[in-house]
Amino acid sequence: MQLASLKRGILCLTFDNMGNALAIAEGRVGRPDPEEPGLAVGYPRLLDLLEELDLRGTFFIEGWNALHHPDRVLELAERGHEVALHGWLHERFGTLDRLRAQQVLYDGSTALSSLGLTPTGFRAPGGLRGAHTAELLAELGYEYDSSAASAAEIADLDDDSPVALTLLAPRLAHIPWRAALVDSIQYLRRPVRPRSPAEMAAAWIAGIDRAATSGGVVTMVVHAYVSGVDPDRLQAVREVLTYARKRSNLDITGAGVIAERLLATHG
Repeated sequence: MQLASLKRGILCLTFDNMGNALAIAEGRVGRPDPEEPGLAVGYPRLLDLLEELDLRGTFFIEGWNALHHPDRVLELAERGHEVALHGWLHERFGTLDRLRAQQVLYDGSTALSSLGLTPTGFRAPGGLRGAHTAELLAELGYEYDSSAASAAEIADLDDDSPVALTLLAPRLAHIPWRAALVDSIQYLRRPVRPRSPAEMAAAWIAGIDRAATSGGVVTMVVHAYVSGVDPDRLQAVREVLTYARKRSNLDITGAGVIAERLLATHG
């Protein structure tokens, strides 16, 4: 079921990862580190930028961080942002069997709940949802998933067109994203030649323009350890968000708000 055309475009503003969760998952380090650059530098810069521009978004956070960096996770909510789940320890979620996926979702949800947070959204680490996730999310009472069903769905690194909002289950929305608008993919994993900050800004702006013109939705994905720690990349985020705020026919919000709107249209 696809959402009918919206009267205004929407920029879905999202941020992924926190601290050393990814590095631990990949076997590069073995413990939390409050001086990890993304946590120590990137997060404060991005949060201050959002505060300056009076914008709120969704932060997809690994449940492990509720155990090791509870104050930093709570800061997100205290600043008015949505905290959603990003696995437990940034495992490659799409490769997990049903039992392991269930364990990760239950443990991650419980960890965030222990801080007084109730996550209603999930984005799979590694991007791919996996075969059992929609069923498990519905079982846990989640309202939306922001993952991809297959690698083919996010294979086009240059497609900046608006995404189609659908339902994965009667009360479970799908908030997609495109690889063209993910900073970590374009700066770190793009074959042949990574994009420059200027090229990344241009791609984000092109997506925003398309969404505003068509009344569609475009999802921006930013990582503190990628864009928050580099002055030129941070400036690109600033330029894009400043531009987006000037669009009179564009709303800027988090994934949870969009999911609520979608679910409301389906009773």
